[in-house]
Amino acid sequence: MLYEYKAKKLSGEVIEGILEADNRKLVINKLQQMRVFPISVKERGGGRGLNQEISLQTFSRISSKDVTTFSRQISDLLRAGLPLVRCLDVISQQTDNPRMNRVIKAVDSDVQGGMAFCDALAKNSRVFSPLYCSMVRAGEVGGMLDAVMERLADFMEAEQETRSKIISALTYPAFMMVVCVLVIIVLFTVVVPNFMVMFQDSDMELPVSTQLLLSLTHFIGTWWWAMLLTVVTAVLMIRKFVQTEAGALQFDRFKLRLPLIGELIRKREIAKFGRTLGTLLGNGVQILKALAITEEVITNRILKSEIQKFQENIKEGERLSKRMAESKLFPPVAVNMVAVGEETGNLENTLQRVADAYEKETDRVIKTMTTIIEPLMIVIMAVVVGFIVFAMIMPIFQISQNIH
Repeated sequence: MLYEYKAKKLSGEVIEGILEADNRKLVINKLQQMRVFPISVKERGGGRGLNQEISLQTFSRISSKDVTTFSRQISDLLRAGLPLVRCLDVISQQTDNPRMNRVIKAVDSDVQGGMAFCDALAKNSRVFSPLYCSMVRAGEVGGMLDAVMERLADFMEAEQETRSKIISALTYPAFMMVVCVLVIIVLFTVVVPNFMVMFQDSDMELPVSTQLLLSLTHFIGTWWWAMLLTVVTAVLMIRKFVQTEAGALQFDRFKLRLPLIGELIRKREIAKFGRTLGTLLGNGVQILKALAITEEVITNRILKSEIQKFQENIKEGERLSKRMAESKLFPPVAVNMVAVGEETGNLENTLQRVADAYEKETDRVIKTMTTIIEPLMIVIMAVVVGFIVFAMIMPIFQISQNIH
């Protein structure tokens, strides 16, 4: 439940805000913990119906685009000279997403109560990642919060752009696959059975291709439920196996070994590694802490375990490039670039260049995959449909010859 409060700081300044709690007493306790004196606490939005509250919470969600917009707005307003509390108040009035609006107001309330901005963001861990909060903390300590928020916005926009490229590149092949499956289903369930009746009534010997097609149609028509049950069971078993730690590790290793797909995943993760670590180091985050946060950002467990080993080795005084060279996941080009960055004392910018290079490599792999998959799907569809058409036309051709 949301409560609007008015309270007075020790300095005498009166502040207003919104807190979420189960009852009014908990709000007063929280305000006292924030070292402010509560003047008034009242339930927010009197008369607002339950249906409206449910609709706002059910049909809205906080996307990465919302967080990116929030970061960009904070940066712009701070550069314009507005204090942080005023920035949050202005943004909350402009935010259309009700859930994001609640989060911003909660952060605003905590900041007004004297809490650090990064700590207020960290309370909403489902919205703001450890990477995000760590960079904000570094920005607050270094007095460059506006620049950090701009970097965060740029970082998130780059991530969204890469993700959208992958999705758009795979949309057409996925569409072709769906069309191919639908065409085959229609042929086997509608077209072939009609011809089957005609062929069975004739006494002529059918070609091998036609006999194969009829046998296949009969098998699918009889045992479709068993095939469907087998597929569903296999999917559920694989999913349950992948949900275990050992299964997830094996699945991630298997994905890396796939042609093209494995290369795409590896280059994408290396780009993410370079972008995240470089951004954190560039904002003053200590390298061990930066590696720990980067490990959380990486999705492939094989690479996660490698980054975890990096932390252990760096604690012992080893260079990052030396440990990367021992790993089979990082190509020599990336290793050499990092080594140069360490020697010149410009590691953060070098990691950003590694990210730029491998994001371009990711685009190249995506284009290669699209170039291969599209004609491959067309060829598969043509072969399947061509076989069915050939198997149905051959008996008709023989019947017409016998009539003549």
